[in-house]
Amino acid sequence: MKRYFRIFNLLLVFSILFASSLVLSNSFQKFTAYLEKNGTIIAGIIQEEIDELYQLYVEYYGSFDPLFEEPYVEALVMKRLLEDKFIEYLSTAEGLSPEDFKSSHSDVSEEEMKEYYENYREEIQKEAYVDFDYAVFETEEKAKEFYKRVMEIGFEKALQELSEASFSELLDTDTYLGLKKSETNEAFVDILFTPSEKPFRMHTTDNASYVFYIRNLNDLSTFEKFKASPMYEEVMSNLSGNKFQKYVEEKISTENIKFTVPPQYTIWFDMVQNVPAENLVEKYYSSVFDKSGNLVSVEPIEISGFITAIEDAKLDEKYKKEYELAIKKLYDMGYKSFLVLARLRNFDNSENVVLEYNVELAKILIGYIKDGDTLSVLQYIYSNLSELEELSNSKNSEVRQKALEYLYKMNKVLGDEESSKKYLEKLYQENPNYEVEDDE
Repeated sequence: MKRYFRIFNLLLVFSILFASSLVLSNSFQKFTAYLEKNGTIIAGIIQEEIDELYQLYVEYYGSFDPLFEEPYVEALVMKRLLEDKFIEYLSTAEGLSPEDFKSSHSDVSEEEMKEYYENYREEIQKEAYVDFDYAVFETEEKAKEFYKRVMEIGFEKALQELSEASFSELLDTDTYLGLKKSETNEAFVDILFTPSEKPFRMHTTDNASYVFYIRNLNDLSTFEKFKASPMYEEVMSNLSGNKFQKYVEEKISTENIKFTVPPQYTIWFDMVQNVPAENLVEKYYSSVFDKSGNLVSVEPIEISGFITAIEDAKLDEKYKKEYELAIKKLYDMGYKSFLVLARLRNFDNSENVVLEYNVELAKILIGYIKDGDTLSVLQYIYSNLSELEELSNSKNSEVRQKALEYLYKMNKVLGDEESSKKYLEKLYQENPNYEVEDDE
C-alpha cells in the first residue's frame, strides 16, 4: 500500500519553484512552516502554497489515506517548498537568479564524468543498446533467400522488393531503437550484441527465422561510446542534481538553518529527511506515551507517524503494547480507513472490525476489477468473498445485511450475475427497505 518511493520520485519530476513576494515582518504573514536562522525567521510558506503543490499529487495518484499517506506527502511538500525558499535566500545573497545559482553549484565536468565511468564501467556496460531493423519469416529457407538478397542490395531495398512481390511468408517487419542488453530476451543477446563488421545477421528460433539490420550497436565499452549514448546525459543530469542537493544540505548545516513545521508534522518531516526509524521511535516516544506505556497524545497524525516509525524500524514486538494502543486509539477516534483496519485486524478479529475491514477492502477491490486488474488482487478477492460469506450468516442483522450488500456488489463487478442476483434478493427478503450504497 505504500507509495512513498513513487511520491518522492514525482517531487523531482515536477521541479516546481514557487516564487514568492511575501514580505517578512513580525506582525503580518502567518507562515504554516518556515526557516529560522539564529532564532530569526528568514523565509516561510503559507498553507495555500502547500495545498497547491499537494493537489498535484492528488491529481496524479488519487486520494491518500488521511493518516498513513497524506501526512507523509504533505511533509514532502513542505520540505520541497522550504528548500526552494532557502535556495532563493542563498541566490539572493550571491546576487544570482535561482536558475543561475543552481547552475553555478551543479556543473559536472567531463573529468567528473570520466571518473564516474571508470568507477561504474561494469554496471554501465549492462545498459549497452542497439538500434536495428528486422524481418521475420515462417521458414529458415525463406529467411536465407531474403538474407542473400540483403547482402546484395541492402536491407531497405530488399524489403521493398519483397513488399512489392506481396510475399506471404513475411510475418513481420519493424524498426527498434534503443533496445537495452539488460532488457533483451536471452535467445537474442548474442546475435544482437556481439560486435561484427557486418551489419546484417540472421537468427532462427523454434518459432521463426529473423533477419536483422544492425544500424547502431553501442556496447559502452569506452568512455567515448558512453559519451555518445543517451545514458551520458541522463547520468550527467543525475550527478548534477545530486551535487546541487549536497551543496544545499551543506549550506543548511553551515548557515545553521532550522526547518520549523507544525508540531504534529515533525515526526513525518524527520521521516522525509531520512532520519532512521529507530531514532524516530526513541525521539518521539515521550511525545506519544508516558513512562508506563500509556498513550498521552491525542493528535491523530502524530500517533500514525509513531506507528509508521515502529513498523519501519521493525519494532512491533518490542513495542507491542504501545503499537496496539495507538491503533485502537485511532479506531476509537473514528478513523476507520482500510490502512487503520488492516492494522487493527492483526490483534482484533471482532465481528464489527472484520466487517468494516472487508467492506473497505471490497471498495478497493472493486476499483481494481473495474480497471481490468483482477489477476493482481485475486488472492484478496477470494479471502474477501469468503469472509463476507461467513459474515452474511451473522446473528447480528446489521452485519448480515451489510455483508450481503457487498457480496452482491463484488459478484456483480466480477460478472457473476446469478450470484449477485441471489445475494440482492436475499438482502431484500430480509430488509425490503434496505438502501444499497452507491460506490460510484
